[in-house]
Amino acid sequence: MGDFWLALRDFWKKGKAGAVLFLISLFVTIYGFIAMDYEVARGWKGHESVQNVLKDISTFIPVGGAFVGMIVGGVDIIMLLSDWYLERREKRIQAAKAEGIAEGKAEGIAEGKAEGEAKVYREIAEWDRRRREAEARGERFTEPPPAPTENQSPK
Repeated sequence: MGDFWLALRDFWKKGKAGAVLFLISLFVTIYGFIAMDYEVARGWKGHESVQNVLKDISTFIPVGGAFVGMIVGGVDIIMLLSDWYLERREKRIQAAKAEGIAEGKAEGIAEGKAEGEAKVYREIAEWDRRRREAEARGERFTEPPPAPTENQSPK
């Protein structure tokens, strides 16, 4: 994710209450201006117009709160689904890494065994070549055959 989106997620998780209060205040202020403009257009009647504006605003506050609640709830659901998806993706990545490591270890062990066996066969073949060359020259060959390594048993 980009730095901006990570910062936005972090803000939302830590500063959501401030954002909610700001949005409610913003909506109430905008609605207050609309109500005031309506009263001015109808003809300002002083105290009666102030009462009408305050009555309209007090009626709108729960509606504005519900509207902000829907917005915040929608963003929360999106964040929840996003967190679930990211967690699921991270689990799949970790599982794939673990599987890859296990496969890599198994391949490494198999290659190591094959290389070890090939080395032993080369040593035996080299020893046998030297023995045959000595016999062909008529010399006595006293070199012992290659000894098995610690992890091998003689075959």
